[in-house]
Amino acid sequence: MQKKVLVFAVAAAMGLPAAAMADTTLYGRLNVSMDYVDDGVDSSHQLASNSSRLGVRGSEDLGMGLRGVFQIEAALQGNEGRAFDGSNLTARNTYVGLAGGFGELRIGKHDTPYKLSTLRLNFFADTLGDMHHVAAQTGNNANNFYRRNDNTLIYMTPDFGGMQFMASYTTDLVDDTPNNNPDANDTNAFSLAGVFSQGPMYVAVAYEQNNNFGVGGEDQQAWKVGGTYQIADLTLAAMYENIDDGQDDRDAFHLGARYSFGQAYLMASYTFADELTTDNGAKMYALGGGFNFSRRTGIYAVYALADNDDAGRYGLTGSGKGKGVGAVVAGEDVSGFQIGVTHNF
Repeated sequence: MQKKVLVFAVAAAMGLPAAAMADTTLYGRLNVSMDYVDDGVDSSHQLASNSSRLGVRGSEDLGMGLRGVFQIEAALQGNEGRAFDGSNLTARNTYVGLAGGFGELRIGKHDTPYKLSTLRLNFFADTLGDMHHVAAQTGNNANNFYRRNDNTLIYMTPDFGGMQFMASYTTDLVDDTPNNNPDANDTNAFSLAGVFSQGPMYVAVAYEQNNNFGVGGEDQQAWKVGGTYQIADLTLAAMYENIDDGQDDRDAFHLGARYSFGQAYLMASYTFADELTTDNGAKMYALGGGFNFSRRTGIYAVYALADNDDAGRYGLTGSGKGKGVGAVVAGEDVSGFQIGVTHNF
């Protein structure tokens, strides 16, 4: 209710009719941490903002069982206040669409179904231990399948007794400018996912293809299967993934666990990526825990280590973690420890 009152106040200040804002909600999240990182050559400390955001979403009843829906979600740098500090009004999921008994169709910038399908497995999301520092990519943030694409249409079916399907099509993966890629429409993509949730079990299967986007202009492809299972206060996660860059492919798997007791919780995960070319795989270990003072405010601490093979270049970067740390030298291990605070509103 307070969020809607604030939106009314903003609308009034801007001279907009309040009726137009009746079904609009303002929301956000601040996640700021102090990180101590080591790239294998040097170490330092840094203050980081991790997927901090500010958004507004809403809907309008159109009759005939239809609703118009929209969302604008900005990326915020909660640790900085300078001009051009990385904040972006539409950096996150921003779309307009229609919803009804058929499901929901969104058009704009959006996470792919491939990404959305396994978010529930990622207990270390937006921290140094995020599983996507190794999963969904092949090192050095190349061949990345943890994507939020511009120029995207995404359709989500209704819930069929715990089962839901998602599909997206992206018209351009790169900017359509003569100085960048005059044939940008050739670099399109599609993504598919099916998820099933019942009782303590959650299962996801997903596939994605990025056309003319791999090595030598080849198509990139990835598929995965994973899920979670809850036993009382313990939640377990597992996932297998295969990525093909058009010339070679690599396998990966992830195991995770989260145990809650009262307002506190502990987490652990192990993520392994096999080599794509000779000896360039890696293993990542993560340990962490936190305490929720309320449903909105909490603290956490995380330690993570990316253990690279002799030619591996994986680091603790490539996801929502702000100011991650990459592997400066191939084969070096990358590690970090952080203490953070989160607040949702």
